[in-house]
Amino acid sequence: MSTQQSEPLPHKERLLRQGLKYFYDRGFHGTTVDAILEASGVPKGSFYHHFGSKEEFARAVLTRYTDFQLALLDRWASEPDLSATERLGRYVDELVELFVRSGYRRACLVGKLSTEVAVGSDAFREQIGASLLAWRERLAALLAQGQERGDVRADRAAEDLANAILALIQGTFVLCIATRDEEALKAVRSTIHLVAARPAD
Repeated sequence: MSTQQSEPLPHKERLLRQGLKYFYDRGFHGTTVDAILEASGVPKGSFYHHFGSKEEFARAVLTRYTDFQLALLDRWASEPDLSATERLGRYVDELVELFVRSGYRRACLVGKLSTEVAVGSDAFREQIGASLLAWRERLAALLAQGQERGDVRADRAAEDLANAILALIQGTFVLCIATRDEEALKAVRSTIHLVAARPAD
C-alpha cells in the first residue's frame, strides 16, 4: 500500500484560498496580513513577493472569485437540453446550495466587498464594476440565446432582463445573510422564471 502524500500547495495558492475564507468571514478591514500568514503557514516574505500589499492581495482574491462565478455560470449555460430559464434556475440552485452549506455566511464576495471598499477605493470600485459587468454580460448572452430559441420573453432587451436577475440574486443573498430565510432563497428560482420566461400563448 502506497504511503506517498500529495504535494503541498504552492504558497500563492495557499494564500488565495485562505484569503477567500477570511474576506468572506471577516471582510477586508477585519482581515489582517498576519492572520492570513498564520492560517496559511506562509512566510511574510512570500506574501509580499506575490502580492506587494494587502489591497493587491484582495484584488487577486476577487479575481479568483469572479473566475469561479463566471465558470459556474458558463457550465450551466452550456447545457444544451435545458431552456434558458431552466439553466439559470439550476445555476441559482447551486449558488443557494453553496450558500446554505456555508452556514449562510458565504454569499457573494463581489457584493460583500462592494459595500465595504468600493466607495473608498477607485481601484476596487473599477475592478468590482468590471466583475459585475462581466457577470451581467454572461447572463445577457444566455438570455439572448433563449430569446432566439423562443423560451425567453422578447418584449424586453436581454441586457435589461440580465440587470434585473443580477439585482435579484445579489439582493436576495444580502437579505438572507441576516434572515436565513429559506423561502426567500427558494423564491429566487421561481422569480427568475417570472422575470424572464416567455408568457404562455
